[in-house]
Amino acid sequence: MNIRIIKRIIFAILIIINCVVIFNFSSQNSENSSKQSDVVVERVVNTIERKNKKAKKDPTLRDRVTFYVRKTAHFTIYTILGIWLMNEANTFDITKKRKWIICVLFGFIYATSDEFHQSFVGGRSQEIRDILIDTSGVAFGCLLVVLACLIIKNLFHRKNKEIEKGENA
Repeated sequence: MNIRIIKRIIFAILIIINCVVIFNFSSQNSENSSKQSDVVVERVVNTIERKNKKAKKDPTLRDRVTFYVRKTAHFTIYTILGIWLMNEANTFDITKKRKWIICVLFGFIYATSDEFHQSFVGGRSQEIRDILIDTSGVAFGCLLVVLACLIIKNLFHRKNKEIEKGENA
């Protein structure tokens, strides 16, 4: 079997797993979803309060930390999706621009459908802001792959030049 086909299958599986994980998170009612993020929120709040004694007096600290933890989780899981999507796209012979558009468009459509799905879950709602955060996460994941590919390409290019110089010496 061709290595390109194997890569396509592997990345397709990773994309599906990532989408299922996102779907499962979105299927949790607000109470269960809050319980999950509260573990991280507690650690962050405790750390902030240990480092800054004034923070203990801030009644909005927990709410602000909760907001950032939840939005960072959105961004992160969609960044991972963007990584898998761009790696999948890299197995096709299409322009970089087209790969980028397809991946980000897929991320946007999935984020939109995910927010729509959330509107049917108890205590959850649709937020355009989350769609934008999720789509930004996908775009960032794609960018990471593009940068990693450029770095790897440059390293191999340098190594090949060094080998050529050695042979010509």
